[in-house]
Amino acid sequence: HPHIGYKKDLSHKNKLVIDFNVDNIVKKIFDMYANGIGSKLLVEYLNNNHYLSPSGYRKTGIVQDKNNANYLWNATTICNMLKNEVYIGNTVQNKVSVVSYKVKKLRKVEKENYIRVNNTHKAIIDKDIFEKVQLIHKERSKKVVKQYDYILRGLIYCKHCRLANADSIKS
Repeated sequence: HPHIGYKKDLSHKNKLVIDFNVDNIVKKIFDMYANGIGSKLLVEYLNNNHYLSPSGYRKTGIVQDKNNANYLWNATTICNMLKNEVYIGNTVQNKVSVVSYKVKKLRKVEKENYIRVNNTHKAIIDKDIFEKVQLIHKERSKKVVKQYDYILRGLIYCKHCRLANADSIKS
C-alpha cells in the first residue's frame, strides 16, 4: 500500500502521485511537529478532529468521520511517518533482509547499506522541514541502555509464557 498522502499512478503502476485528499494532513503533521508539538499531542489532535488513520482512509476512502472510532491514530504511526523519506520524494529500500531462505527471520540492515533513490516522485514535505523534524525527533528519542548483558540471554525461556527474556529472571 502506498503511504498516506500518496496513491498509485493509474498509468504507471510503480509510480507514486500525491493524493490531494490527504496531503494536507501530512503537511499539518510535519508542521506541527516542527513547531514543537509532540507525537502524543498530534495523536490527540487528529483523533479529536475525527481524522481517520491511514488504514481507515485506505479501507473507507473517507478523510474525516465523526461516527467511526475504529480507525484511530497512534504515536507509532506518527513517528514512522516523521522518519519516512518518501515524503521528500525519495525511495528507500533494503531496510530489512532475510537471514536465510530456510529461516523466515528478518534482520535490520544498517542505514549505510540502504538502497536510496532520490527524487523518484513529487515531495509533499520540503527537505528543510524534514531535516528540522529529524533533528527534533533525534533529540526527543530515548536511547534504551540495558543495565546488564546476561550470558544466557535468548537461551532461557519462561515456563508460563514461553518468552525468551533473561532480563526478567533474577539471579
